[in-house]
Amino acid sequence: MTLHGSTFMQSPCIPDGAPEISATIIAGPGVGQTIKLRRVASLFGGKRGCKVVLQHATVGRRHCVIVNTGQQLILRDLNTKGQTLRNGLKAEEEVLADADRLKVGPWEFRLDITMREVSGASDSPVIVDLEPDPTIFAMEREGKPLTKLSRAVSVIGRSAGVDYQVEDREVSGTHAIIFTYLHKPAIFDLVSENGTFVNGQRVMFSMLNDGDEISLGACKMLFRAHVPGQSAKPSGDKTKTLKPTPFATPEGTYSDLIDLSNESISR
Repeated sequence: MTLHGSTFMQSPCIPDGAPEISATIIAGPGVGQTIKLRRVASLFGGKRGCKVVLQHATVGRRHCVIVNTGQQLILRDLNTKGQTLRNGLKAEEEVLADADRLKVGPWEFRLDITMREVSGASDSPVIVDLEPDPTIFAMEREGKPLTKLSRAVSVIGRSAGVDYQVEDREVSGTHAIIFTYLHKPAIFDLVSENGTFVNGQRVMFSMLNDGDEISLGACKMLFRAHVPGQSAKPSGDKTKTLKPTPFATPEGTYSDLIDLSNESISR
């Protein structure tokens, strides 16, 4: 399936037990509309393919993203010229709380967050993994020093100011993010033009293991996930980990997209 001329990749939605979040428009086009943010990462911006499309001169193509880690919700600004505001203050990386207000261009949203607990095995996204949780993430690249990713949501791309810069014309300014999903590392493609590849496979979202190869444009790099006090696992040593729930079909993912540039759309 294609979306706006490019290969369409499925975006996963959160499993039972993860926090629920919805955004109600309280100012701007579409006021009064409530949008459920069911994705592991919900992207706001002017680019087609974002979860919430906001086409306006003050809104970046990839403006900001809300990441659902399965335990908390993190807002990350994507180094845009237009500001992302949380409760009236400039936001860069913020843990969100119920009733927070998010402002992007002329749109203002009230965020309604419900924290949930996993009630049993049938609700749990957890696949048993006895390995300790890694707490140090880094990128390794030939000819470059090992670079630690210090943020909860780290941005990879070509633009200056991202957390890990890849100077390649085929790489988008803000190309992908790396974060923890229920304590385990994951990568999410930010609707990039040329895609994100993990071990040679194009992905929108993928769990990561120590030693995985990430390819952006012509650049190949290794992802490193370390547990303090323990040596890194050898490349290719895969362990079972946590997985989100995919939408049932690509059409289901497509129908989840919201375009607020057209006020006639209502979901």
